[in-house]
Amino acid sequence: MIGGNDIVIPAVGDPAALEASVRIVQRHWPHARFEDAITGDKYIRFGEIPLGRVRELLVYPNADAEAAWDADSPDSPTNSMLYLILSPNFITVVLDDPTTADMRSILTSIRRMMWIYICDTYAEAA
Repeated sequence: MIGGNDIVIPAVGDPAALEASVRIVQRHWPHARFEDAITGDKYIRFGEIPLGRVRELLVYPNADAEAAWDADSPDSPTNSMLYLILSPNFITVVLDDPTTADMRSILTSIRRMMWIYICDTYAEAA
């Protein structure tokens, strides 16, 4: 099940911010599966995701977790899906429990990457 924990991370709201976030998640979940949260289109591999068009992405750690969500199982394990939402100034990560070691690591990595990306963007503009 997905909880109501929205982690809002400052970001430059272009597709590269979502791409960087997804790459980070995939490093932690090497067998991740993806789904466009708006259209329902599914992607088995990262390279299949049309990142220029996708603004909201569901990420499952593996095919079993994806299948459990597709079956609307009330027994889906905690943090068995992440919901990534790209907006003009933020990446929002929706998840069940941000206090687990795995989620803390993912969130810290995304925060660091977005900070670097924001600093680079402003430095280029100056």
